[in-house]
Amino acid sequence: MTQYERQGIERSTAASWTRLSVLSGIVGGALMVLTSLALFSVLNELEFAFVDPLGAVAMVLLALALPALYAHERGWFGRLATVTFWLLSLGWVVATVGLVVTTLTMPPVSETAFLAFLLGLLVAMLGALAFGVAILRADTTAIPRTVGWLLVAALPVGVPLALGFTTYVMGEAADPWGGPMLFYGLAWVVLGRYLWTHESETAGTAAADAR
Repeated sequence: MTQYERQGIERSTAASWTRLSVLSGIVGGALMVLTSLALFSVLNELEFAFVDPLGAVAMVLLALALPALYAHERGWFGRLATVTFWLLSLGWVVATVGLVVTTLTMPPVSETAFLAFLLGLLVAMLGALAFGVAILRADTTAIPRTVGWLLVAALPVGVPLALGFTTYVMGEAADPWGGPMLFYGLAWVVLGRYLWTHESETAGTAAADAR
């Protein structure tokens, strides 16, 4: 096997792993949308027992999708995009660990973990807002502008939307973080489709090189 063939196989393998990461983002985004819509219905404690694990799975899948986003798009990252991407990533990982621990443990551990979830989610949504601005300002990325707008809207629109809907439509104010998570999940569905299309083309080219 020549060095050129080995490089082709390595590129093909890397592309396959990246596509798995992208698929994780698409599925995670869809599950996050479902989780958020469930939160909009004002859940009782028994219903939370089913929704929390779904949300935890969605967050883990979305955390696993972040490397694909970085690998595919880091070429256009300027200072703003770089800082805000890592702020988003750090916050999301903390929130994910917090929700997983909350789901798997009992008080007082679960209560502390839930606070970590809320703090991490706030940091992640602030990072998402600024990263969305970076996407909208960039001239060298093909990421759909819809993704940027969804990320920008997640926190400032998502929170009042969740509070307003649950208060005035459902008759009881409920979890405001369902709104930001809804917008973030939708952003990943759109972003994942974009990344999947481009990674499929890359994987096909790498496979052809390997042959």
